[in-house]
Amino acid sequence: MKMGRPFWNSWKERRALSTVAVVVTLSLGILIGTLISRGVRAAQESKGTDAQQIEIPAPVQLSTIFSKISKEVAPSVVNINTESTRRATSGRSEEGDLPPGADPFDLFERFFNQGPFRLEPPDLRQRSLGSGVIVDPKGYIITNNHVVSRADRIKVKILDDPKLYDAKVVGADSETDIAVIKIEAGHPLKAAKVGNSNGLNVGDWVLAIGSPFGLEETVTAGIVSAKGRDIDSSRQFQKFIQTDAAINPGNSGGPLLNMAGEVVGINTAIATGTGSYAGVGFALPSNVAIQVYNQIVKSGKVTRGSIGISFTEDPQQIPVLLRSLGADHGVVISSVQSGGPAERAG
Repeated sequence: MKMGRPFWNSWKERRALSTVAVVVTLSLGILIGTLISRGVRAAQESKGTDAQQIEIPAPVQLSTIFSKISKEVAPSVVNINTESTRRATSGRSEEGDLPPGADPFDLFERFFNQGPFRLEPPDLRQRSLGSGVIVDPKGYIITNNHVVSRADRIKVKILDDPKLYDAKVVGADSETDIAVIKIEAGHPLKAAKVGNSNGLNVGDWVLAIGSPFGLEETVTAGIVSAKGRDIDSSRQFQKFIQTDAAINPGNSGGPLLNMAGEVVGINTAIATGTGSYAGVGFALPSNVAIQVYNQIVKSGKVTRGSIGISFTEDPQQIPVLLRSLGADHGVVISSVQSGGPAERAG
């Protein structure tokens, strides 16, 4: 028994040392693995650290000028609904000959209205939509003359107001296609601010607000494509702002706005082969519209001096034409307005 005890103690010591060695080895292995893993991650994370981080801007940091203008001016832009009676007789209306296919009684004219018996079509009720802009809190609105010229009834709809207001025509000017109408709302209305159209330059941003196809408060954006554009030689006082902001039927009478939210034009016409937007629209400058407006609200009509002639404006053609007429200076008349002072004077 005494001889086996040292052997047993020696075996226990060796076993303890082995266990310690295993534990130490495992600990060292874990420690080395951890250090290596951290080193790999650090190396991966260090790649590209010399590049700048890109931040996505909040939406409010983007351009909001269009939305600000829209919110500010939209309450001043109205929808105009007109109703008129068109008396169609023998396939023609009181408004004169219409383009082919425009008259619904043309078929009767062609096939039945021959000889002594002729059909008498009933009255037609016509409805049309347009736009306008409030320029006085008392309810004065500028629109196009062609929107209201033959209307029996005029109804005006204001943004966020369920009521339809009856409007009366204060006065109109066919020469510039501007009309002034008025509604009685019973409270002050929000009027748009009118700007100076002479401050516009080709390439400036502009917004158009109106009711194309009856879609109220539609906002479109574009630029000023040209200034002083003459689209009807018979109209002496129409020199339009040309824009590529989308203008469609129903936009007529609505405002063209600059980036200060000011009315710089009244949307009036489009150049199109289909009747819809084709990239070219025309607005009467605000300076002309306001001159007409001021005369209408003062006296109900527009008075202006006019000879009733149009001049040749091409600087290259004028010298040639003058020489052909045997003159060394002067103005070359290109047309004489029918019924105007020049024609009456001979």
